Amino acid sequence: MRRPRTLRGSLHRRRLRTVGARITVLTIAFNIALTRSVASDADNRLRTQAAAAATTVAVEDGAIKVLESRFDAALDRQVWVFAGTRPVEQPGGNQALLRSAVALAGTSHVLRDLPEQEYRLYSVPLRDHGRQIGTVVSGLSLAGYDRTQDFALIASLALAALLLAAVTALTWVVIGRALLPVRDMTRSAASWSAQGDAHRFGSTPRHDELGELAQTFDALLDRVAASLRHEQRLSAELSHELRTPLARIVAEVELLQRRERAADERAAAYGAIARSAQRMSDIVATLMAAARADAGLDRGRCDIAVVLREFKEEWPAGGVQLSTSVDGESVTAGVESEVVHRILAPLLDNARRHARGDVHVTAASADGRVAVTVADDGAGVPAELLEHVFEPGAQIGDLNGHGGAGLGLALSRRLARAAGGDVRAESATAGGAAFCVELPV
Repeated sequence: MRRPRTLRGSLHRRRLRTVGARITVLTIAFNIALTRSVASDADNRLRTQAAAAATTVAVEDGAIKVLESRFDAALDRQVWVFAGTRPVEQPGGNQALLRSAVALAGTSHVLRDLPEQEYRLYSVPLRDHGRQIGTVVSGLSLAGYDRTQDFALIASLALAALLLAAVTALTWVVIGRALLPVRDMTRSAASWSAQGDAHRFGSTPRHDELGELAQTFDALLDRVAASLRHEQRLSAELSHELRTPLARIVAEVELLQRRERAADERAAAYGAIARSAQRMSDIVATLMAAARADAGLDRGRCDIAVVLREFKEEWPAGGVQLSTSVDGESVTAGVESEVVHRILAPLLDNARRHARGDVHVTAASADGRVAVTVADDGAGVPAELLEHVFEPGAQIGDLNGHGGAGLGLALSRRLARAAGGDVRAESATAGGAAFCVELPV
């Protein structure tokens, strides 16, 4: 049999192998048992016949005398009586049988098959005072037994073939019906994929293993759909976020090209162009860092204290104050310093814009993770919006007189998760907002 290309064919082939092996074993066992039963029956019949014949023989003064019996006609056809090796009583006919019977004269309880004549012989001793003086040899034709065995063999083979054919057809139908729900699920999935449908398998109740499979597929499809929606929304927000500084750069360049402007106006225009370009560069660099982290290209290490010191050096003078603290001499994260910098930058920028006067950053390592917390003393984030702030373009109102772009926190969490960590929002105990970054050590 060629290897099947479908699950139905594979299951059908395995089932046929199992059933075929069992039918073969049963057929062989039946014929072996029948052969042994027939042989035992023939032996018992021979012994009974020989014992009956021995009762018709009398020993008088060392001489063997055959008595008359009403069963003589039946016995004479299959019984030889020998005094020594001399026949006293013998059936007429086949000389080959006679020679074989003579060969058993003087033996005791010996069975001998004659395959050429399809016959079996059995010898019983005749004793006088413990000494064997003669032998009764009983014969039995095995032709009828052989025909019975041949018929049984042919019948059992025919029955085995019939059973195998019936099992083949029945198994094919049963497996096909059992796999019908799988085929329906496959067709439905193909249809939904082509149409972009939001259907799920769970709409059809199933109370078996297919029901569990359908629920697993539904959960997987939900996660994939949510991920796609998130990526589509993020792409749309990125397009919008990049278009705004790009449009400003184009507008400033056009104004500079159209007319002469005062030195302070040109400086302001150049500054606006530089800030817009830097904003675009930061977004693209963050996305590149996330892509490299997803691909496993960046798996270095860095000292969090060094990264925080760089932020303090770059922090704008005046206004909101930045303070940092590190638990111990140093805290080492299993992430490149550039990646850590791009994760923390949106959080610090968000904290600086919403804080009233202070932003505090703490770093510590415990339980195989590095935790960096960015807290401010601003208005904070309502508890019901702690997860909402990480959605691209999320707006929670002007909590402190400052508007947010709505993209920095989403990019920060995206990059942290790509690096094997996460970012979550908390409500600070003393008021304000706190964002905790977890990174691998």
